[in-house]
Amino acid sequence: MNKPVFKVGFCVAYDWELLKKSVPRVYEYADTICFSIDKKRKSWSGLPYDFNESAFQEFLSTIDPDKKIQVYEDDFSLPELSPIENDNRQRNLMAKQLGEGGWHIQIDSDEYFLNFKGFREYLQRINPNPNPKGNEKPINVCCNWISLVKKIEEGYIYIDIDERQVYENMPFATNRPEYHNARRNGFFNHLSPFFVLHETWARGEEELLKKISSWGHDNDFIDKESFFRLWQVLDAYNCRFIKDFHPLQGEVWPTLGYCEGRNIEEFLKNFEVPEFPLSKFQLALKNNRNMARFKSIWSKVIKTK
Repeated sequence: MNKPVFKVGFCVAYDWELLKKSVPRVYEYADTICFSIDKKRKSWSGLPYDFNESAFQEFLSTIDPDKKIQVYEDDFSLPELSPIENDNRQRNLMAKQLGEGGWHIQIDSDEYFLNFKGFREYLQRINPNPNPKGNEKPINVCCNWISLVKKIEEGYIYIDIDERQVYENMPFATNRPEYHNARRNGFFNHLSPFFVLHETWARGEEELLKKISSWGHDNDFIDKESFFRLWQVLDAYNCRFIKDFHPLQGEVWPTLGYCEGRNIEEFLKNFEVPEFPLSKFQLALKNNRNMARFKSIWSKVIKTK
């Protein structure tokens, strides 16, 4: 039996039912999948959450015909660690559970790949089978988020980009699974042209409050109540007037848009998936390590002047 090359890990918690939308989008093209769950059913902040065990087991029995999925339970909510430290720890332990070698891909329950088959082929072109004992340089491969920030009766409010033409992106795959800040680390970030729909804030009010009190960046969120009140009044009309909406780094959510769709599948039918804004040449320049090193050095020179 061949060793798995494309290893997919999901951090599973109170919102596990979102896996019903995220897992089918990657299942066929993953070699192995790991669901990691806190054994005490606590969040990274140490808050207990409801978890329908029987419904989860029923879901597992229907979603895994090829027996690719392993469920890994451990203590991921250590009280002596901060939320982000527990986040990091769970991701690193899940990577160890999946074993050395290959591409490690971590996806959250509320993230839906729009073309995972294409992403797998893209990774194969970079390296068909990363070997941790080889001399290859560590690399993260990032995808572009299309983030949904609110579900209203007939559609979704989502993050749009302005004239800067830059999407928020996140490392999804790596040949060196060492996680220092959620999925981020100090390795080179290679930007891919693939998109992931992120149902980040498009929750009911109670669930959103639970999320912003439980996520890894809980301690960085200065005024949850004020942001929550702003989120409450967003609608299909006034969203166009809101700028720099991200609660931690405003500029990464520059503008808001609206698209009809009573559920994710309807949204995707109505939503025109954007073309990746960079040409092949521009993307090649951006992903050139020497060019990235030069820009980093140059920016430091400018700051010292």
